[in-house]
Amino acid sequence: MASVQDPSLNKGLAALKQGNYSVAIAHLEGIRETELDESAVSKASQALVVAYSKSGNIQNAIALCQHLTQDPDTEVKKWATKTLAKFSTQERLKAETANNNPQAANSSNSKTSPNLKQKLLNSTKGLFSNSKTPNQKPKTQNPSLLPVASSQVSTSAELYTPRPRWRNRGRAQRRRTLKPPKLRRLWLAQIVTAIALFLLLRFLVQLTMIIANTILIKLPYFEPLQLFYRDPTIAISILIAILLILSPWLIDRLLKSSHSLEKLSLTELASHSPEAAQLIQSFCRQKHLPLPKLGILPTEAPVALTYGNLPRTARIVVSEGLLEQLHDDEIATIYANQLGHIFYWDLILISLGTLILQIPYTIYWQVAQWGESLSEHLTSKFSSFRQFGKPILLSFTSLVSALGYGIYWLMRLPLLWFSRVRLYYSDRLAIEITGNPNGLTRALLKIGLGISQDIQTFGNTSKLLESYDLLLPVGYQQAITLGSFSPQTPFETILKWDCTNLYRDWLIISASHPLIGERLHLPTRYAHFLKIEPELELPPLTPPIRNNTALLSKIKNSYKALPLLQSSVLFGLMLGIVLRGFLWTIGKISDWLNIGNLIWMHNAAPFLNACVLIAFSICIFIWINSYFPDIEANNIWAQPNLGAFFSNPDTLSPDSQPLELTGTLLGRRGLLNWLGQDLILQTSTGLVKLHFFSILGPFSNLLPQPIRANDLIEKQVTVTGWFRRGATPWIDVETIGTENGKIVKANYPIWITILAVAAALWGAYQIWQLPA
Repeated sequence: MASVQDPSLNKGLAALKQGNYSVAIAHLEGIRETELDESAVSKASQALVVAYSKSGNIQNAIALCQHLTQDPDTEVKKWATKTLAKFSTQERLKAETANNNPQAANSSNSKTSPNLKQKLLNSTKGLFSNSKTPNQKPKTQNPSLLPVASSQVSTSAELYTPRPRWRNRGRAQRRRTLKPPKLRRLWLAQIVTAIALFLLLRFLVQLTMIIANTILIKLPYFEPLQLFYRDPTIAISILIAILLILSPWLIDRLLKSSHSLEKLSLTELASHSPEAAQLIQSFCRQKHLPLPKLGILPTEAPVALTYGNLPRTARIVVSEGLLEQLHDDEIATIYANQLGHIFYWDLILISLGTLILQIPYTIYWQVAQWGESLSEHLTSKFSSFRQFGKPILLSFTSLVSALGYGIYWLMRLPLLWFSRVRLYYSDRLAIEITGNPNGLTRALLKIGLGISQDIQTFGNTSKLLESYDLLLPVGYQQAITLGSFSPQTPFETILKWDCTNLYRDWLIISASHPLIGERLHLPTRYAHFLKIEPELELPPLTPPIRNNTALLSKIKNSYKALPLLQSSVLFGLMLGIVLRGFLWTIGKISDWLNIGNLIWMHNAAPFLNACVLIAFSICIFIWINSYFPDIEANNIWAQPNLGAFFSNPDTLSPDSQPLELTGTLLGRRGLLNWLGQDLILQTSTGLVKLHFFSILGPFSNLLPQPIRANDLIEKQVTVTGWFRRGATPWIDVETIGTENGKIVKANYPIWITILAVAAALWGAYQIWQLPA
């Protein structure tokens, strides 16, 4: 019986209990094909094993059971192993009966059964690999289209250039209706993001007003502004409303002035991708949507942006690089993906957020450029300005620029969760309306490769890639990893960490895009649903932990997975919560028993805050030596292949592998990079992000220094430091040296130690301030 159109797990289980096995199988097979919840799929698979065995289809039951022995859930794996043993026993008894009574065996089964091992193998192939039957001759694969194995890659020292290979799997011949998605998570993310963004914006405005009035009070001949003592909530609400109304035209203006945005007609689009032009018209006609305005950016980086405040004001902008680097069907999947943002209305909030982010980012970019150009102009006019005036001017403009970048980075935080969530819905719609999950997979991978190539070609991360990161299909930080290593290692190997690492859901909290491997699981599963071979054979996703005991164990061991500062903050907060509850309970009991000396404990917020700070510092002191092991000749890994680090799915930040790498330093020059936010090392085996912190943290990079890290941009350098693995891999830099002996030393361990000491002293001061 074929799968039903609208499969239901509950209906399938009910039919199984009633003994209606054909109906149960139809529903449960449908769940396995369409459901995205791994736990529901596992439950349906277990029930399907029972339904197969009860209906006499023992071969399918054995094959499915063997498949479940590889399930990431340990309980499901145990159940499958136990059940498979029962099936094996039954098959052995059948074989013994057949040997003892050949006539009975022939009468009950006219076909000769193969041995159990071969039966399991054949059944598994038939169920899960979509392989051809023995009578069908498989298509011959062109070796040039297959991923290159790492053993085939040249180990020469020349700089790496992406040379991807593709399987070029096909698409569905007939589209199948997918189960409607549940939009509760998307709307919840939008509501939470909107509230958090408003509260953060109001906090920053209030803080600015307080600081401004405090400074004015301290200065002679100035009075504080009375306006700054008022509640800014109404004014901020009006400003946000104005920005929301004008957002499409304001973003148009910004893209035209900074990135030369031009109009793109459907006819021009059809010359690159006839399918995309036809898809836009048919989809908008079917969903009763106005046609979006199309635009194009003259840049080689393959990007796509969708913004607007309503479907009728929506714009879809792509780059020339995207139209040139992607094939017809792949371009169509990207346009379908962008149409998903219009259809689900998630473009409104993300457009508003992106527009607000342009304010601090533009301050960062323009002030840095103005400071450098003005200092050069004044230096050429006045020779004495170089010695005294130039350092002061550069320090002031770098401080303002860094402040703008810090606000930009801070205001991104409330938007990150929503930015990740919305992409799953647009990906799903793209697959549904094109019937081409493999095309979407290739398109996303090619965008990552193209962005990586753009960074290598121009030697830095462009303004477009960073400032509009939330609107891009693939984030530029993901592209650094993805585009660097895929030709030397199969995509599946590189993306294994994204699918199987136990802590990936925590480590992605500061990322603007979902992990690319986890994201590509969706088109891979839909390829199986559409009965076509997927572009990638990704490992099964490790399901989220739902068992309280396992979750507690994960939290207890988080210091082995999270970066040092995050682990220390987490454990400090946990200790604070425990202490707050414990002392509050003692205080309340003392109040009931009239023990006056202990009543204060139920309202001892300063003391509890001090405990959190002290616990934070203690955690740093305990873990810092293991997090920053000494870099010595006997433990350093010199010139490793970065693909070896990326291919290990169990690697985490605290593993702290000391290494030494030689390559070209990439990044922005001048004041734009005094914070060290755009430092990338280009080696013979790929790109890797560098984190460079001076003795007082990132802002101490703004202080006068004889030589800065960004002074070595585009030079051959040797970097020593500690490799870290997170959503984006990076190296915590110890030193950066050139061939002629110039060395820039970072002091990250010292900065962390100073931070811990400061937290401990502040906690001790708060306790000392408590009344006796």
